[in-house]
Amino acid sequence: MPRDCSREQAVWLFSRHSALTVRQLLRAYGLLCFFSTSVALAFALRGYWYISLFSMLELSAVAAALLYYQRHARDYEQISLCDGVLLVEQVSARRYRCSSFEPWSTRISVPRGPRQLIRIAARGRHVEVGRYGTHERRRQVAQELRALLPGLPP
Repeated sequence: MPRDCSREQAVWLFSRHSALTVRQLLRAYGLLCFFSTSVALAFALRGYWYISLFSMLELSAVAAALLYYQRHARDYEQISLCDGVLLVEQVSARRYRCSSFEPWSTRISVPRGPRQLIRIAARGRHVEVGRYGTHERRRQVAQELRALLPGLPP
């Protein structure tokens, strides 16, 4: 009888924490546009038309920053161990990257410093994960992975 993957699957997820939804982001930007344009219009009526240029420059810079924020709001990294395969999925700016490793030939490097990531390596390929987790969380996940992989001392 085949084993059910969902019962025996080990999954670790590192995800970026987004504070704003798309609707909240648009409302905040709309409010900023309203106030900035109102101030620029008031100065333009008094003869200081160049304030409008700075207002447009400001709103363009904020729009670019918010687009960057929204593009990376759903970034994540997921490590799963199921059916004899160690699968690493990474999504950054809607780009999907998937790497699979054979657990018996995979080496896990536990991060020692606060800026180090978990390094998963096997047969000349490697992936670094844990960008969205704390140092303690990265260490914990790396130690759990090492304990679950066959042939590696915990």
